[in-house]
Amino acid sequence: MCKTSNAHGEASATLTLSVSYSPKRVMVTRPPGEIFEGRSVTLICSCDANPPVVSYTWFKRSGTEDSQIWTGQSYTIEHISVEDSYKYKCRASNRLGSAISESMRLDILYSPKRVMVTTPPGEIFEGRSVTLTCSCDANPPVVSYTWFKRSGTEDSQIWTGQSYTIEHISVEDSYKYKCRASNRLGSAISESMRLDILYSPKRVMVTRPPGEIFEGRSVTLTCSCDANPPVVSYTWFKRSGTEDSQIWTGQSYTIEHISVEDSYKYKCRASNRLGSAISETMRLDILYGPKRVEVFSRPSGGILEGRSVTLTCSSDANPPVVSYTWFKRSGTEDSQIWTGQNYTIEHIRVEDSYKYKCRASNRLGSAISETMRLDILYGPKRVQVSSKPFGGIMEGGSMTLTCSSEANPSVKSYTWFKRSGEEDLQIGTGQNYVIEHISIEDSYKYKCRASNQHGSAFSEYTPLNILYSPKNTSVIVTLTCKAHANPPVMDYTWYKEGEDESEPVAYGQTYSITSITKEDIEPFYCKTRNRIGHDYARPVPVTCIGKGQVAAAGIGGFCGGLATAVLFAILWIRRKKWKTDGRKYWVGKSWRKNKTTSTNEYEVDESSRKKKKKAAIEDDYENVGPDDTYTALNIKTSDDVYEALTTQSSAPYDVTQV
Repeated sequence: MCKTSNAHGEASATLTLSVSYSPKRVMVTRPPGEIFEGRSVTLICSCDANPPVVSYTWFKRSGTEDSQIWTGQSYTIEHISVEDSYKYKCRASNRLGSAISESMRLDILYSPKRVMVTTPPGEIFEGRSVTLTCSCDANPPVVSYTWFKRSGTEDSQIWTGQSYTIEHISVEDSYKYKCRASNRLGSAISESMRLDILYSPKRVMVTRPPGEIFEGRSVTLTCSCDANPPVVSYTWFKRSGTEDSQIWTGQSYTIEHISVEDSYKYKCRASNRLGSAISETMRLDILYGPKRVEVFSRPSGGILEGRSVTLTCSSDANPPVVSYTWFKRSGTEDSQIWTGQNYTIEHIRVEDSYKYKCRASNRLGSAISETMRLDILYGPKRVQVSSKPFGGIMEGGSMTLTCSSEANPSVKSYTWFKRSGEEDLQIGTGQNYVIEHISIEDSYKYKCRASNQHGSAFSEYTPLNILYSPKNTSVIVTLTCKAHANPPVMDYTWYKEGEDESEPVAYGQTYSITSITKEDIEPFYCKTRNRIGHDYARPVPVTCIGKGQVAAAGIGGFCGGLATAVLFAILWIRRKKWKTDGRKYWVGKSWRKNKTTSTNEYEVDESSRKKKKKAAIEDDYENVGPDDTYTALNIKTSDDVYEALTTQSSAPYDVTQV
């Protein structure tokens, strides 16, 4: 239809032309504004067509194919989502034909979806670098990426940006990683990704069952480690000394009937295709009662007598020893002497040379050491001389003297001495001293000295008992001094009459003259003294007479000592009991004639006198008075009296011989 007008704008007659044509300019339109996910959207198909469109058909492009989805001029999508973001188009048709619109993609706006973390393809090896990338679906596009890692139960933010790079990655970086993508409509977080980092075994360790391990039981050791890929082999070693020896393969190692000898250091080696690692050593703590109980001494070795020694008890035990008990062996019995790990003996003596031992105890049992005998060092003791043959030895024979001693260490040297007068003369060395062709001249007193590095000691004097026939028969005259005193006499001194008292001839209660000479004609007297005062005895003359002569008053003997007699008492003879015929007797310091000269009175019956001999002597001795005089005896002619005077006894006092 067409309309016309004139110059004045006035309407004129209308001419309408009707041109028929198929649809043209087919297009899809949508409501104005943004399309948000979840909302509803209506698409309208419009075109230019004459005659009018009789049908509208809707299509959507999925991949490379178009699929018919609806018919009608409009197409409404309820709760539109990103999955509806196809390319839509419509076809308009009339009786003259049809035409299809351009495709329209719906720009659906939505917050990020399908957020994920990706890694480069292939395996991730420890020590390398790895980049993590965050990707997602979002419209409008993501404006920020935030990275997190899970440590325990907490997520910690570690980075911002679409990519996160870890340099020199290690197993410690095997956290769970995730990222958050955000646009103006919202944000979304990816799933956690644990990095599969490949590494050789780490943290290899040996474990054992909990609780105590007792000797004799069984125990199983287990090897564990951290490795990726998993361990393919386990190898066991034990340390003996400074060397490791391989003992087993497998994740577990079982020791049956374990003993203290199994207390090695154990370790295992774990291996995978990337390498291997060895665990720290584990020493098994095996519990057992005391073993190898021993006694040690300090100082060690020999101990010098008089020093101190400390004995120490040691033991191998687990748990440690809680008590030590000491014993010493005396005979066949052990006696307990001390408790404690150390036992000290002060000022040790040879008598302490017992066998010592100790007992060590813990809560699992006890054990006793071997006995230890102390080696006590000392100089010679109990030095003795023995003779062979034993007892007397005939003159002319041989005798061996042997020196014996107790010493530790053994005696190193023996030295022999003999006593000559007041001197000891060294005569030989060696344990044995042999005297060949022994004679009376060898009758000294002998002794020996035993020596080692710790000292020396002497034996007692040993006189030789030399047997021989009588020789050198001689007279021994013994004078005895007696006195009554209270307190007792302290000392006796002998003098020769006529000589200075500053030069006494002897000391002691008795005075022996072994050989009477002409110089002994002067009388002898003694002086007694106690702390109160002193007294003198009457002089006793000792004279020398020739053979066949009669001695003057006093005590006489043959010159040169050819006769023998030992006089132990001075006979104090009363004048009324002894009558002499023309003989002199001693009064004071002079000789006097006897007034009675009858020989008959002097002679007595021989048999009667012999019967009364002993009684007469004793009676005369006991009845001596202070005024009695000394009467000389004719030792040669008066055989009966001489015989009585030769009886010997041991003097209880010192004897001085001249």
